[in-house]
Amino acid sequence: MKTDLTKKYLSKTPKNLFWLSLLGIPYLIWMYSIGIELNKKKSEYNGMNKILLIILVGYPALYLIITLILILTRNMNMDIMDTILPFQFGAIFSVFFLMVLTSWTIIKFEKREGLKESSGIGLFFGIWYYIIGIWFIQPKINEYIKRIK
Repeated sequence: MKTDLTKKYLSKTPKNLFWLSLLGIPYLIWMYSIGIELNKKKSEYNGMNKILLIILVGYPALYLIITLILILTRNMNMDIMDTILPFQFGAIFSVFFLMVLTSWTIIKFEKREGLKESSGIGLFFGIWYYIIGIWFIQPKINEYIKRIK
């Protein structure tokens, strides 16, 4: 069931992913889907990678939802801001580490399949600045997913 969701998500066009990604959480799901789908063929793939991905996606998503609830209920004041600041840093670290893992996953897949390897820095910044990067990365991901099938 989960793999069908990741395949469906990664089969979208860059334009559709661009508009979805402006919401924040779909951006996290996009990186999770890349990590899951491109590691499927790997024989030494273990559940730890999947658990790590779930944690790295779940924490910032949960933080974003809770923060939006606090803002919409107008319960956001400076005392709460001081309290949630460490959680903000945790969410930032999680997203940063998820971007690094996603670019590593793409590079490892390209090496394993004998494809022209992308620049690690280019992939990282393409994922970070997804507004531009999604137009270059998603077509490659679509080709890679077709190779997996």
